[in-house]
Amino acid sequence: MFGLLQPDKVKVGQRIKEIKESMNLSFTELGNRLGIKKPTISSYVQGYALAPESVINQLSSISGKPVGWFYFGDIEEYIADYLQLKGQNRVVQEHPEVVKAIKEEFYTGEFKNPAWENEVGYPCEEFIDDYFYELQQDVIKEEIKKLTANEIDHLPFTSELSNAKKDEAVLVITSGILEYMDVAGEFNYEDKETMGKLVKTEIAKFNFYADRVFDERYLIGKLINVLANNQETVQMINRLSQELTDKPFTNIFGGEELIKTIQTLRPALIKLYEEVGSDELEDWFKSE
Repeated sequence: MFGLLQPDKVKVGQRIKEIKESMNLSFTELGNRLGIKKPTISSYVQGYALAPESVINQLSSISGKPVGWFYFGDIEEYIADYLQLKGQNRVVQEHPEVVKAIKEEFYTGEFKNPAWENEVGYPCEEFIDDYFYELQQDVIKEEIKKLTANEIDHLPFTSELSNAKKDEAVLVITSGILEYMDVAGEFNYEDKETMGKLVKTEIAKFNFYADRVFDERYLIGKLINVLANNQETVQMINRLSQELTDKPFTNIFGGEELIKTIQTLRPALIKLYEEVGSDELEDWFKSE
């Protein structure tokens, strides 16, 4: 009936006691309701024995509490206990929003189906594993970004870098590390030591003064590259102007403010480039 996570007899007993006391029943009275003798119900409450499924079902019926609650507590406690059993102590402690997100997906997910439930009505372990894998990548990404930004702020030449250059470096380095971790199958938030070493290694190799060339298979990468170059930006604005107004644009007699304004889009585009997966880009820019 149960998977990797097994009910704790003592905790189950405490929950039965909680129901007994909330209903103001003696051991004998509760035993009578359940059709079992006082010593038996007492052994369950004391945690000496695990109440069988038939008793838990009866307790659920008379109390209105779900069966899963008697075995594992509320759903967030169940998810947290399972993740900690799988060795994910740090992410549970430092990112409680992960547990909440798994609960929310279980109840309201777009593709919710009965197969997500185990026999006690809680998320099955396979569902938790699958959704946690996605969430952990987001958590690791944010952690690597923080580690990278902190390391860059302590570089001896950091004062020479503009905020835009530093932000771009953080995004590029983070993206490279995540790509490596994805290929190597090493997504593990618990291993912060390895993440820290990867960050330091990539920062040591990174050229903070070079203009990075982005993948131009999709428009977003092309735009980032164009906006890094004034002349190419002028040419792009000219093409837009010709298309939209039938008038050419030139910066010979001014127009620098328009160029600078359009180039301010570049940091936001870089951020978007690093956040959006290739699958999404495939959907954005369908081939004919």
